[in-house]
Amino acid sequence: MAATRILIVEDNDLVSLTLEEQLKGLGYEVVGIARSGTEAISLSNRLSPDLIFMDIRMPEMEGTEAAARIRDQQPVPIIMLTAYADKDTIKKAEQAGALAYLVKPVNENELPPAINIAMARFREMQALRNEVGELQESLEARKVIERAKGILMQRLGLSEREAYERLRQRARDKRAKMKDIAQAIIEAEELLGSS
Repeated sequence: MAATRILIVEDNDLVSLTLEEQLKGLGYEVVGIARSGTEAISLSNRLSPDLIFMDIRMPEMEGTEAAARIRDQQPVPIIMLTAYADKDTIKKAEQAGALAYLVKPVNENELPPAINIAMARFREMQALRNEVGELQESLEARKVIERAKGILMQRLGLSEREAYERLRQRARDKRAKMKDIAQAIIEAEELLGSS
């Protein structure tokens, strides 16, 4: 099994080197070290890490803003690092999409559990996003099919069941999705209705 590929985003050289050594000692692969929020976005896009350790207070761009931008461009689990544990800082980390939060100096024993939890939460969130996407697609397909059934019922004087069966049979004959057949009917109706 390949080692988890990690990007470290930390402007303090001593902290980043210590964290890098701890991670490597635990069997993780450190693919890069960014020293600013802007560099973090660039390296994340280029290296596609499996996980990012992100300092909150960074030059050029706060770590929370960089994390939010990375999340929007190419989602990846992010563990926030900070020397601060106040409520406002924690809230900023949550809003940026952090999946874990560690206070510096980081204890090496805290790293594996934080990484495992962040990776597991990220996989759960991705699965939920996929499920929501599939449900939205299914709902859209149902709306299109219902509209096409209505057109068939009105144009051909069919019952709802007959209209549905006609759509289903046409989809089978054409080896197409019912949604695609329904969309073609809607488009044809729009064309005929506008002439």
